[in-house]
Amino acid sequence: MPQGLDADGRTALVRRLLSGALPGAADQPLRRLTTSGTEHDVWRIGADLVLRLPRDADAETGLRKESAWWPLLRPHLPEWLAVPEIVHAGEPSEDFPRTWLVSRWVPGTDAAAAVLAGADHESEVAWGAALSEIVTALRGFELGTLAPAEWPAGGRGGHLRDRLADLATTDPVAGRPDPAPIRGLIDRALAVTPPAERVLLHGDLIPGNLLLTRGRLSGLIDLGTLTTGFPAWDLTCAWWVLGATGRRRLRDRLDVDDASWVWGRALAATQGLLADWFYAPRGHALAPLGARAVRECLSDLG
Repeated sequence: MPQGLDADGRTALVRRLLSGALPGAADQPLRRLTTSGTEHDVWRIGADLVLRLPRDADAETGLRKESAWWPLLRPHLPEWLAVPEIVHAGEPSEDFPRTWLVSRWVPGTDAAAAVLAGADHESEVAWGAALSEIVTALRGFELGTLAPAEWPAGGRGGHLRDRLADLATTDPVAGRPDPAPIRGLIDRALAVTPPAERVLLHGDLIPGNLLLTRGRLSGLIDLGTLTTGFPAWDLTCAWWVLGATGRRRLRDRLDVDDASWVWGRALAATQGLLADWFYAPRGHALAPLGARAVRECLSDLG
């Protein structure tokens, strides 16, 4: 969103974008949404559509990835899983200098509040089973049907050591993260090497990207981090979303080897620590989710 626009200016901008691309949507009621996401300004358009405006170049790259990959993935995902249907990809213009996206509204409530509140035994088991289906579907996508140059690329998926470099980051608001609480998790993970076959990864299976309907996992959004790499990366949901009961269900369903499990836990803890460190002083909703993920990872250290 361009700097300096007040609420009326932001609304007027969205209506201008829509009038040139989807005239039928330009007169629909507009509502700017507050979410646990960090990369886009999100607008509900009437009852059926949602528009996202990327806040920076990385977010724009993610939107282009979504436009290309949701149609490819939909046939391979579980039938019960609702995902975005792309309606329009807007090109950069004088009004807005980046790619933007309109998609069908995916019903449901993001899982953040339910995860923080804690799920009952039945929900934990159901979420673990549902997440195992999503991960299995992604891993089963035949990358060989595409040229390697067409595979999605991102900052995740590589060796755990690459992720640890972020722990040396300094931020003017948050200072520098302290990795001491999770050092034991990291050291255990660095002592082993999990299977390295390259698979398709969502890369960000956190509560804000998962939708619930009547307490059941029903939808998946945001392919901005879609990439390929170590299968262990998509195990992070075991600690970001689930408790001990759900984790056991997920691990059993995926038949996860010990090394991959230890790596997934270290990746989840690192991501959680960084989220809490960066977003807590900014009062962002991702901070308590990150802190919870770290607690869940540490509860497994035995």
